[in-house]
Amino acid sequence: MTSPLHTTLSRRTALRGLGAVGLTAAAGLFATSQAHAASDLVVVDQHGTGRWGGENCGPASAVIALVAAGRQVEHYVSGTEGSAKGGNSRAVQEMRARCGLSPWEDPAVKTVDYTGAYLEDLEAGIRDTDGTATHSRFKEGLETAAHGSVVILHVHHGRLLGEDADYGHFVVAQGKDADGNILVSDPGRAQQIGITGYSREHLLQARLGDATIVS
Repeated sequence: MTSPLHTTLSRRTALRGLGAVGLTAAAGLFATSQAHAASDLVVVDQHGTGRWGGENCGPASAVIALVAAGRQVEHYVSGTEGSAKGGNSRAVQEMRARCGLSPWEDPAVKTVDYTGAYLEDLEAGIRDTDGTATHSRFKEGLETAAHGSVVILHVHHGRLLGEDADYGHFVVAQGKDADGNILVSDPGRAQQIGITGYSREHLLQARLGDATIVS
């Protein structure tokens, strides 16, 4: 059954903003080489985005999600330049401010007393960028992502990657690859894996919190 939260998104290219030449140049960023055109995911590296780069998976995911949903994100840089470390520093730092994590006048300052971000912070930033953020359960988020919607997932990064790491993390899911795996853009491993596909079962095992559907 299709979720009532499922939204129909326009189908542009598998990697909008890269183009044919850029796609070839960035091939090393993507572990899944046969992505369907149903995905407009892009790569944004949270590292190199200022003092809080290590915590910026949330704002970086919000930027990825908005771009994938076809929204205009101020100062977003597309293509291989934007996918490089620090390539979208300004866009991510401004998203921090929109999410209420830092003041507009100084992205090096925190306005919250916790590490990282909550999903509600990201939803506020997305809405401030004229996007729509619909809070959902994790399973429903996976379902809508498999159908082509853009979804931010809250995962346990260690379980997602099969590594000995214990912390929460935000990634963006949209569409499926040729093998039926759900495509995920991971801002925390932008240079190592970029966009790759995970089975629904694997993503469920990595679940840590809820999800939000972005349009």
